[in-house]
Amino acid sequence: MSADSSSIQDSNLEAFISLVLSDNELKTEIKSALNQDQVISIAASRGYEFDSSAILRKWSKHTDFAGDTWMGWFDD
Repeated sequence: MSADSSSIQDSNLEAFISLVLSDNELKTEIKSALNQDQVISIAASRGYEFDSSAILRKWSKHTDFAGDTWMGWFDD
């Protein structure tokens, strides 16, 4: 994967996270996801394309390792 492709996926993930933070119904759907593949599928169904590598890059910057990656991003 090229650096440009990684950058686009990272941007898509950031945009999707922003959407989730502003949409309580979507946040609930993400919180009920069983794994990252379901999160990726939910994002793709809304036009946000990224893969597990983008999640891993984001996760590596994440400081709260107490819960699943996406759960920690959307804690209230």
